[in-house]
Amino acid sequence: MKVVAKSIEMIAYFKSDGMINPIKFRIQEDNSYEVIKINKIISTDIEKLCGNKMMVFTCSAFINNTEKIFEIKYDIEKCKWMLFKI
Repeated sequence: MKVVAKSIEMIAYFKSDGMINPIKFRIQEDNSYEVIKINKIISTDIEKLCGNKMMVFTCSAFINNTEKIFEIKYDIEKCKWMLFKI
């Protein structure tokens, strides 16, 4: 997987126990937006990156008719989403 570390806009829902489930996200590339629907969440972890707690989601989705595995991160303190690896 290649590290891209791009900021994304996410649609997600929260379970009653506080867990986050990402549904789909939008990323800007070359002055246009691409919407990617997440098919499956493979794993969920919590890590500390530079002292910030982040939730790490390993997911799969169809991008250009090819199933790809990617990693998205949610910064708990700043409430920001990032496409980290693809």
